[in-house]
Amino acid sequence: MLGIIRVITMQDKATIDLHGRVIEQRYGLPVTSVCIPDQPKGIYDDITDREAVPKIVLAAQQLVERGCTSIGISCAADPGLEETRQAVAVPVHGAGSCAALLALTSARRVGVLTILDAAPPFIRRILGESYIGTERPEGVRTTLDLNTPQGKEAAMVGALRLQEKGAEVIVLACTGFVTMNFAAELERKLGIRAIDPIVALGAAASVRWQPHDEE
Repeated sequence: MLGIIRVITMQDKATIDLHGRVIEQRYGLPVTSVCIPDQPKGIYDDITDREAVPKIVLAAQQLVERGCTSIGISCAADPGLEETRQAVAVPVHGAGSCAALLALTSARRVGVLTILDAAPPFIRRILGESYIGTERPEGVRTTLDLNTPQGKEAAMVGALRLQEKGAEVIVLACTGFVTMNFAAELERKLGIRAIDPIVALGAAASVRWQPHDEE
């Protein structure tokens, strides 16, 4: 069982389970999802990142106690990734790290589209010399801003700028892009590959998961 930790506080179970369903449908993995408390706008700066880390670690520990054999942090900034790996004895996957690693399998020049001021550190470090730059959609500060018509339009403009800079593939460095199914639309409109961080996380988790783990 893969345990997904959503880093934005939500009440609706279907919404909480959305990213997990993407993985279940694509890879056939059993998934259970939870969200951390008191983060109504998710993680969007250093302060909210620091606030989230102990909550993520606790959520991971609780998921393992419930029988999860791997953990996925549903945030492209990979908050609490190292801390969570130290706290639990199962594989822990960060959506951002997974997306960056997957991007390198298909391209030498990688752009990053994010809601942060800069590329998340894990992503930047993994991409190394393949990194060509970051764009942030104009007017977007949080994942809630992103999931609006204006946010989607601004994200498309940012992706176009990355393509013009020479990006051969774009890492979508916010899991809010998953909620709005942005990767498919971006590929259709610009003809450039887009790496969905949740799809990438699911790919990594599926390599380790075997049916006998659940027996």
